[in-house]
Amino acid sequence: MRSTHLVLIVLCGVVFGPSGVAQVMTETVQINKTSVQALGTKGKGVNPLSAQGTEGAAPAADAVQIADAPRALPDCGCAAQPVFSIGSGDAAAGFEVSIASATKDAAIYYTTDGWTPTTESARYTGPIHVGASVHLQAIAVEPQKLPSAIAEARYVVSGAGPLPQSVATPDGVLRQGTELRLVTHTDLRSDEAQVGDPVALQLDEDVMAGGTVMVPKGSAATAVLTRVERAGPNGKQGELTFQVQSLTAGDVTVPLAATLTLSAPDPEAAQRLANASQVHVAGALPRGEDVEITPGMRLTARVRANTALKR
Repeated sequence: MRSTHLVLIVLCGVVFGPSGVAQVMTETVQINKTSVQALGTKGKGVNPLSAQGTEGAAPAADAVQIADAPRALPDCGCAAQPVFSIGSGDAAAGFEVSIASATKDAAIYYTTDGWTPTTESARYTGPIHVGASVHLQAIAVEPQKLPSAIAEARYVVSGAGPLPQSVATPDGVLRQGTELRLVTHTDLRSDEAQVGDPVALQLDEDVMAGGTVMVPKGSAATAVLTRVERAGPNGKQGELTFQVQSLTAGDVTVPLAATLTLSAPDPEAAQRLANASQVHVAGALPRGEDVEITPGMRLTARVRANTALKR
């Protein structure tokens, strides 16, 4: 017997913070005509498989509504999820991936290091050159709408060379805008951390000048938590946001700038919302997941002002 689908109530939950990251979650079950028939009728003379009770009468309060065909789900108020030109998989070094949105005036923001994209992440302006294995994530932001669900892809590049071991500064001055690679040196969980907690970081490459190491790999850098969201009922996801402040280079403090967010997205949300064959039933969502910053997670920060290093 051909199944038709029951559409009861659409639940479109959107969890987002000032970081602009939206996470859309739904709870779904499948109900077909046969399973509804098994419920039997409650109202006298009311067919639970019909949108009408007796002819010419309005449906009874407990009548079950059955759709004749799958229906598209209502708009959740989010921007359209961005799309990558190349899906996840193995690839050769040096390829380029494009990101597109179905909306012409959407702004796209992305990350390539596993941190959650926000409106403070790099803004997409053209194809991204991929020279090593990356975890690409992106969101779209449209006027008068919530940020999109996160799109993601993982590219495994074989034969890619090792990461650079140093960054050079010919005259011993770290120029404003210079990118420095850092790595986390701490363990923080969203169910335990507090706003204001320090985030320990280390330099992940040497800073060289004329063949001399000016700032050695492993030098300490400071950061502070600026946002902590604990996971909770109804799908509330954990989130940690921190700001990188400075790098210690002997007696010199190098001011740095970077804002990083780690959240627990629901990567299947967009697929579920787009699948009209699923039935959405009101009710509590599962508890969300907490997130954890662990040692060894790489990130990039920029020098905020020209800084002369001491030999």
